[in-house]
Amino acid sequence: MSDDYMKEQGAALAQHLRLTDGKSGYVEVTADGFHVHVRRKWAGKQIATWDGMPIEWHENVGSNKAANR
Repeated sequence: MSDDYMKEQGAALAQHLRLTDGKSGYVEVTADGFHVHVRRKWAGKQIATWDGMPIEWHENVGSNKAANR
């Protein structure tokens, strides 16, 4: 898959998870899947895949990391 396609899918996943405020978390795109970094414990069920690629969750990350600084 192309890098542009994966970036678009990562942005779509962030939009789906409502991680667009720049404070609560972000989605990191890697060759082996997506890494979701969130500041708090994720309420509700975590999704395991997006567009056929696995998602790895990282909860309770520091506020600077969640803001991707």
